[in-house]
Amino acid sequence: MGSWKRQLYLWHRWLGIVIGLLVLLWFGSGIVMMYVPYPELTEQERMVWLAPLDAQHVAIDAADAWAATGIAGLPDAVRLNTVAGRPAWHFQRERVHHSVWADSGAPLEVTGDVVNASALAAAPGAHWFAADMIDLDQWTFGRVSAHRPLHRVTADDAAGSVLYVSGRTGELVRDTTRSERAWNWVGSIIHWIYVTPLRKHNEAWRQAVMWTSGVALVLAATGMVISILRLRVRRRYAGGRMSPYTGWQAWHHWLGLGIGVLVITWLFSGWLSVGPFGFPAGGGVTVQDRQAFAGGALDRDDLALDATALLRAHPGTLELEWRRVGGKLYLSALGRQGRKLVDTRDSAAVPGVPRDTLLLAAQAIRPGAPMQAELLTGPDDYYYSHHRQAAFPVLRARFDLPEAPVFYIDPAQGRLAGYVDRDKRWDRWLFNGLHQLDFAFLRTRPLWDVVVIVLCVLGFALTFSGLVLGWRRLRKPG
Repeated sequence: MGSWKRQLYLWHRWLGIVIGLLVLLWFGSGIVMMYVPYPELTEQERMVWLAPLDAQHVAIDAADAWAATGIAGLPDAVRLNTVAGRPAWHFQRERVHHSVWADSGAPLEVTGDVVNASALAAAPGAHWFAADMIDLDQWTFGRVSAHRPLHRVTADDAAGSVLYVSGRTGELVRDTTRSERAWNWVGSIIHWIYVTPLRKHNEAWRQAVMWTSGVALVLAATGMVISILRLRVRRRYAGGRMSPYTGWQAWHHWLGLGIGVLVITWLFSGWLSVGPFGFPAGGGVTVQDRQAFAGGALDRDDLALDATALLRAHPGTLELEWRRVGGKLYLSALGRQGRKLVDTRDSAAVPGVPRDTLLLAAQAIRPGAPMQAELLTGPDDYYYSHHRQAAFPVLRARFDLPEAPVFYIDPAQGRLAGYVDRDKRWDRWLFNGLHQLDFAFLRTRPLWDVVVIVLCVLGFALTFSGLVLGWRRLRKPG
């Protein structure tokens, strides 16, 4: 055997011994992640837990509440909901949260009573709570970072809830259950190496994922080459066999030939997901995009709006969110049945933002650029329901620019619902496509579930057979 072939065998063997167990766990954890995602407080949960707003108790409008914060300028976002049985204004400016009681105008201080009341809504069966203050733990990566410090509340309810209350707004911002945490330990934590000591250092975590998946990719590629080199279709081995191997080696050989290409593309797409060596994954909707679509920042007239009149017109409202589209103010009202858009001129619920207003707002995102807009009633290749529910109909606005940006606009809620550009199209096909098999012909469930699970099981079997061979090699004397 030539020296390069021997080196190929040695590299494949020892890479498998070093990283094979992690690859095995990736296949198993991938199946778990199909059904148990990383913990997140969903809007459906908030719809159940939030208490209705009482118009009689809203004594302070948003303008006076914002003035009470003492912060110069105007907020970027405004919400009104109930915290610990009292109405509260929540403002966001430059990604920092500020809250004020709507019944008194006093700054909202997150006390122990507020924390317990917010937690009780999500764990009504609990008899006691144990709370402590944290900055970060295993379940508080991602969107809740703007709410730090967090109050972590452990409840004695049947679900084994651990709940997280914002140290800035007093709201419940994340919920976990015993079952959810347990499944995540064999799901997303293993799959994405989401261990706290590493994950809190974002670049170190990214490098760890990039290099482990890169090494695994080399392992799979060398194995595929060896499988092809050892296959004989015409000049067969003794007994007419196409493979020289028997037992575990034969299983490993044939499984590698059967799904090796899929394993390579799966590992390759996972490697690309963390942007190795500057690989462009595309951007997203920026603050500037949202402000242009809104037609400018909120003004003092927007904040001076009489929220009590709107609440009386829409009893049972859980939350009001100020939302501008093309310079016109709407309110998004959350209720037990979902969200509806309210026209602030007459307090009436509307089916959506008028098309003319949407088109003007869309054009403002890229002023002067040629734009093509069409209303979609069903999915396209880049905006669809699968892992998350997509809203339809949706306005698709394409701009004739070098980066080929496309914005998806939800007219029923007056919001930017999606975005793709040239780089994100690559990311969509190379990650969502190759890694999650997110293709239209497979998207129907349970077809997608069956195909993905079967392939993961085959990948698990391939890796397991390799681990058996590696273990035997380590136990072999000399």
